[in-house]
Amino acid sequence: MKSNPIAKVEAHRTGRPELRVLVLFHSWSGNTHCLAEAVAAGAALGPEVKVEMRRVAELRDEQVLLQDQRIGSKFAVFRACPVATSDDVIGADVLVLGCPTRMGTMSAEMKCFIDGLSTLWRAGAFEDKVGAAFTTASTPHGGHEMTLMSLAVAMTHLGMVIASPGYTAAIFEDAGSPYGATATSKVQGVRVRPSEADQAAARALGRRAARVGQLLQRGRDAEKVLS
Repeated sequence: MKSNPIAKVEAHRTGRPELRVLVLFHSWSGNTHCLAEAVAAGAALGPEVKVEMRRVAELRDEQVLLQDQRIGSKFAVFRACPVATSDDVIGADVLVLGCPTRMGTMSAEMKCFIDGLSTLWRAGAFEDKVGAAFTTASTPHGGHEMTLMSLAVAMTHLGMVIASPGYTAAIFEDAGSPYGATATSKVQGVRVRPSEADQAAARALGRRAARVGQLLQRGRDAEKVLS
């Protein structure tokens, strides 16, 4: 028997005091995964917040990725992270999306996942969920902000409320972007992991997204009391 997405959406809306944050990422070499962990850590700083991390399904055979000389050992580190399901998305109050920049936009794997959400979208599953974005690119001008905007546009179409970091945290004077958290993985020709400043910006993004989610949650609770 096929599950009923509309019924699942309605069941989710019965209300819970705990805020659920889902950090959903796509990564091969581990840089975006590193930022995802920082986002999750930042979101978890809030009271009564449950944070989960999931990855989107790969379009390439995972065994091929594991055998790749450049990324195989890196991909193996986080391959055990569960692949996201529709239930994961429905159950989240806050959805933070992250992926590497590919030709100036989100990766095909993330785009494929988002495109597959149409049934849930039609059921209203994303209405008033909070969304935020993060990305990595190899070069300093490799399309970081274009990718963040492409993720934000997709979440806007889904009916989500975007929690962009702006310049609300002092860290954004040193790293990140007003549109989301970012990192450059090839600095002066040398492959590097996201810096501590990059990770601090990602933690700030996660904390802000969770806070906005809690404010909306309180508003809905107050609305119920007044009605």
